[in-house]
Amino acid sequence: MLFLVFLMLVLGLFALFLGGGMVAQGFLYQNPAERLPIRSLAAAVLVAGFITLWVSIDRRVPGRYDTFFNFVAYTTADFNEFEAVRWTGSSGKLKLDADGKPNEVVVKFTRPNANAKFVEEGSGAPYTMLGSMGPVQYMTGAIRVKGPGDAEPVRYTATVKDDPRTKQKVYSDRPRFMEEKGSRYVEAEKENQMGKLFVPSTGTIAGALALNIMLFVVWLVAMWPVMRFSFAHALMFAAALGLLTMLGVMPLLFKPNRDAKPPAAPTAPTALLQTAEGRRH
Repeated sequence: MLFLVFLMLVLGLFALFLGGGMVAQGFLYQNPAERLPIRSLAAAVLVAGFITLWVSIDRRVPGRYDTFFNFVAYTTADFNEFEAVRWTGSSGKLKLDADGKPNEVVVKFTRPNANAKFVEEGSGAPYTMLGSMGPVQYMTGAIRVKGPGDAEPVRYTATVKDDPRTKQKVYSDRPRFMEEKGSRYVEAEKENQMGKLFVPSTGTIAGALALNIMLFVVWLVAMWPVMRFSFAHALMFAAALGLLTMLGVMPLLFKPNRDAKPPAAPTAPTALLQTAEGRRH
């Protein structure tokens, strides 16, 4: 598949370099560069080789090293079990302990694989962030997850704020479970987003930036020393063609590698504590 991508790119770029080079250099410099067909083939192989390499990297880690317009500054890791730390209460109010902190009940959830839903260990009840157990209402105020490299499960606390009208706890505009002493997080907007740990990574940022910058450098090399455009014209063509590659070509080549898009932000705050009846409506 990668060889086919490389071959198609070489053929298309060869036609672009040869035809466009003859027209552009004939207009700008009166005479095209010597041995233009060979130069065009070399430039096509250079650019096509780099693009194919980028696609190959994306096949191994889809979405990690995307273009300037789409790349994300994190890696991800799946988990198949976690402990839900539930804050309990009644009549829309939290039950607090002697220190004024929410009363906590820990429930373990598991799933057999990444495509299944989490269910409560023992009862088999599906995971929900909010609900009730008889007269007692609960919310998931935190989770405990054992991620890659963790010796013990780590606590991730829900991002909450006080509702100005009811003075009760509500989710932030984009609810997450945040690592208490770190930068990792789990998206919490919907129950079906559970199971993926997001790990911010400076290495990912550096790698994505390097690939994006190298794309423009490769185009510049192809247009300047290989195709023999002047540096000013080569720089102009490299900027335009590099941008076109990022916006039009790379998304099409990356598309078969992608499983899912990052979760979107919610449009309104979600209450962390509400009755089961309210959730049904």
